[in-house]
Amino acid sequence: MLRLRVSNHFRHPGQLPVRILAMARQEPMEVHRHEFAELAIVTAGAGEHLTEQGSYPVAAGDVFFIPPELPHGYARTQGLGLTNVLFLPSHLPEPGDELRAMPGWRALFELEPKYRDMHGAAGHLRLPPEELARTMALVRALDNECREYRPGGTTLVTAVFQQLLVMLARSYVPNAAEAGRRLLAVEKVIDHIDTRCTDELSLDTLARMAGMSLSTFKRAFRGVTGTSPIDYVMQARLGRACHLLRTSETSITDAALEAGFNDSNYFARVFRQRMGVTPRAWRREVTRRR
Repeated sequence: MLRLRVSNHFRHPGQLPVRILAMARQEPMEVHRHEFAELAIVTAGAGEHLTEQGSYPVAAGDVFFIPPELPHGYARTQGLGLTNVLFLPSHLPEPGDELRAMPGWRALFELEPKYRDMHGAAGHLRLPPEELARTMALVRALDNECREYRPGGTTLVTAVFQQLLVMLARSYVPNAAEAGRRLLAVEKVIDHIDTRCTDELSLDTLARMAGMSLSTFKRAFRGVTGTSPIDYVMQARLGRACHLLRTSETSITDAALEAGFNDSNYFARVFRQRMGVTPRAWRREVTRRR
């Protein structure tokens, strides 16, 4: 598989960790990977975005994030215009708590790339024409600063890049594709399960949290995660139990109860089904490997 390298796309990565690569007409491109991150903005036309698991359509206004080393490509392009914002995450400031707390930031840069191939149609951002125009004006300013690189350029490029991230994060919630809206709703439930897996968690409660009917919620949850809500809760509780068995002297019965299982016999049965061994044998093996 073709691998695009930092050395071929960044002249001075230590000074300028951002580069703009505009393609007025993107031809079909085989699935490839790159060492750097990429924010792809579709400026015109249409085509298919390829991943190792399949493909989905993209059109003008679509914005999606490609993390380093994630394989992707393009096919069936029809006047496809792309502007790629290439950047080196390790050379840029870590996103602050305020930015990370924005639902749009989490969806665009964390959730959508993670679940892209599970839910079949990407939950990418889709900018309306006026917002696409504002975004591209900022990208052009970023490109000009990268090309000229005057004193203070690194500071200014970093600041304008951060401005671009905030602009896109703000745009995600009102402009996400349908799959993106489902993604945000299901992510809210996933976060609740991950932090409260030991609580009583009924399907009705989780569906209300997502703002969906029960049947719609179950379909959406499986579409995003590839599994059912009940199965996800069970896996979260097993993970909690494994953590207790691995890091404490808690008895197997107490570990089961603390992880949200009301019956230690049921816990042992589920554990063996999913882990292939009994809780006691699993703990013994983990202890032996220390």
